[in-house]
Amino acid sequence: MRLGDTSFFNLFALVASATNPDRTCDAWDVDHVHWTRQRTSHRGGSYAFQIELHTLTHDGRRGWALLAGHETWWAAGKTDAFRNGRWVHLAKGTRGDVLKWFARREEELER
Repeated sequence: MRLGDTSFFNLFALVASATNPDRTCDAWDVDHVHWTRQRTSHRGGSYAFQIELHTLTHDGRRGWALLAGHETWWAAGKTDAFRNGRWVHLAKGTRGDVLKWFARREEELER
C-alpha cells in the first residue's frame, strides 16, 4: 500500500466509518489522532459539486498531519458523477509513520 493509492483510499474509508461514532460527527479521536471532517457543497442550475476534506493530526514525537479530499461533480438533474476524484497530502511528518498507523487500524479491523 502506498499513500494515495486505491488500497490506501479503501482502507481510509473503512477506518473513517469504523471510528466515527455515529457517522455524523465532524470531529473525533482515534488512537492519538484527531480526525476532522468538513463538507462543502453547491447546487446550481447546470451543475452540483461536493468536496469533503478530512484532516488527521497526530501530535507528539514523530507527529504527522494528513489532508485527504474527495471531490464529486454532477450535471444538473443527473445522478452519475462526471468527475469523482480523491487526493491526499502529507502536510507534516513521514509517509511511513502515516502508513504504519493505518496498518495498525487495518489489523484491528480484521480481528
